[in-house]
Amino acid sequence: MRHLKCAGQSKGWALRFRLADLTVRNRRKLAAFTRAASAVACETRLDIVLDQLAAEVRETVEMATCAVILVDEITGALNHVGKAGLPDDYAHRLETCRQLGAPLVTMTAINERRVVVALKWREQMLTDPRFAPIQSILRTVDWDTYVVVPLIARDKVIGALGGYIDHDPGRDDIRFIAAMGDQAAVAVTNARMFARLEIQAAREERRKLARDMHDSVTQALFSLSLRTKALELGVDSADKLELVEQLKQLHELVCGAQAEMRALIMHRRPAPLGEEGLIPSIRKHLAAIAAREAIDLSVESDDEFYEFGEALDEDLFMVVSEAIHNVVKHAHATSAIVQITRQLDKSAVRLSVIDNGIGITESKSDHQSFGLVSMNDRVKAHGGYLSVHSKPVGHPHHGTTVCATVPYSPPAARVIATEPRSQGSHG
Repeated sequence: MRHLKCAGQSKGWALRFRLADLTVRNRRKLAAFTRAASAVACETRLDIVLDQLAAEVRETVEMATCAVILVDEITGALNHVGKAGLPDDYAHRLETCRQLGAPLVTMTAINERRVVVALKWREQMLTDPRFAPIQSILRTVDWDTYVVVPLIARDKVIGALGGYIDHDPGRDDIRFIAAMGDQAAVAVTNARMFARLEIQAAREERRKLARDMHDSVTQALFSLSLRTKALELGVDSADKLELVEQLKQLHELVCGAQAEMRALIMHRRPAPLGEEGLIPSIRKHLAAIAAREAIDLSVESDDEFYEFGEALDEDLFMVVSEAIHNVVKHAHATSAIVQITRQLDKSAVRLSVIDNGIGITESKSDHQSFGLVSMNDRVKAHGGYLSVHSKPVGHPHHGTTVCATVPYSPPAARVIATEPRSQGSHG
């Protein structure tokens, strides 16, 4: 009887211990979730938010690694935008595996919109030659199981949250990882929305500024013409001091008009776009620069009458303008070409600016960085991406290529996709 009593007490203590341990783990998860939600709400930089979120998941669930992975909508590439515990070059190696056709668990979760727990996944990767780029890393670690949840925003899968773990995750752990994945999806959606709003606000501000400055410049020039005429009529009768004062006022008017006109040129929307279209406007713009700077500039397009819409027209024009500005000011090039072509699958258009200059050197990169950031922001606002490749002098294909790729559907396709069906149609 005493033995049975002791056994019953032991079971009771074990149950209390498990309950206490479960309570502690639940509190840790709640605290981690709260910190992640606070970061999503308060931190403006997406990379910081997602790095923190990955670190919280890794520590709370006791994972070896954790990463927030987004899918490039155009190329299908996997971008590790938040990570904890992974080697610096792991993301690049994994992307190479994807390009080799490796069956990635992350892609399974994304494509099938479900949680995936891959047991003994490390062993499978070590025997598959398509995972060769990361096998040297896998041989040095004891990562065994990979768990991943899809990131879903507005019913669209935008990426995944996953990582390696050395034990089988329980149901509560998977629920926690999925909840943190929801937080990551909110963070990414908010960041993209804010980026679009910033671009839209900047565009509207430029247009407003252009209208305001146009009025002020016109007034300054009108005042300048009146003063000049008055000076002409009074030159015989006015004394020397009065002439000096009027000339001083004229000089101030000219300087003010020049400053306002310079600002107007910097911020205005290219006027010819709405009348002539993007490609003819680029040709005219490059012809003016070529004549002024004595550089050979040309345009090649597989369609002279692309219809992107006002916002994308403007941003692509400004990308070309900024890229050509960099060519003229920094590249020491003798020629450059702008190419606009539709990709083979017709889903995107690629705009490339290619020069034969000296490439982007460290001494020049700081001068060009602001322009590259501006170009990248404009392209990303339309769901596209910007790439820059540079080869120094001495390379057989020296120079710089700036390439903007944006999703594109012809106007007819957009009409078909959005046009409501007639009441008399069937099926």
